[in-house]
Amino acid sequence: MESKYACEALKNHDVLKINYHGYDRDVEVHAVGKTLRGNELMYVYQTSGGSRSGDLGWKRMKVADAKFVGTINGAAKTPRPDYHYEDTGLHDSVCAL
Repeated sequence: MESKYACEALKNHDVLKINYHGYDRDVEVHAVGKTLRGNELMYVYQTSGGSRSGDLGWKRMKVADAKFVGTINGAAKTPRPDYHYEDTGLHDSVCAL
């Protein structure tokens, strides 16, 4: 997936529907950027869907590993009250709340 889809969802407060590592997920994007190693990540709050751990909540996901499925317009509850940019682990921000 290209980061523009995540940034557009963030800007519009849309829920981003993706497939990530074989699981369909609904996520609320809070930040997209690069780590010190140059990996492009999105920092999201997963509200529904599957995962290896079975947990919902805060996740760091590689943008390149996500497959764009669609959006739910205006449905994101962003920013979440416990969101802090410094928790993202991102060094170079592409877009963020």
